Amino acid sequence: MGLSARLGPVEDRRRLANHLRVMTMEAQTLARACGEVHLLHLEPEDLVALTIESAAMARVPPAGTNRIPWEGL
Repeated sequence: MGLSARLGPVEDRRRLANHLRVMTMEAQTLARACGEVHLLHLEPEDLVALTIESAAMARVPPAGTNRIPWEGL
């Protein structure tokens, strides 16, 4: 039995709203960690990846480097 079969529409909406609130708070925390006061102030240069695989997929450099893996090969 899937999650949607166990929850009613009211509880589904509450959980979705809570998930979106938490994701927004986490994104705001990350922006502050980059020295920005608002998400809109983040620049592409603020984006880094924590693994080589995610860096290659997102086409951003791994944290602590300036090189994007497998780019230009």
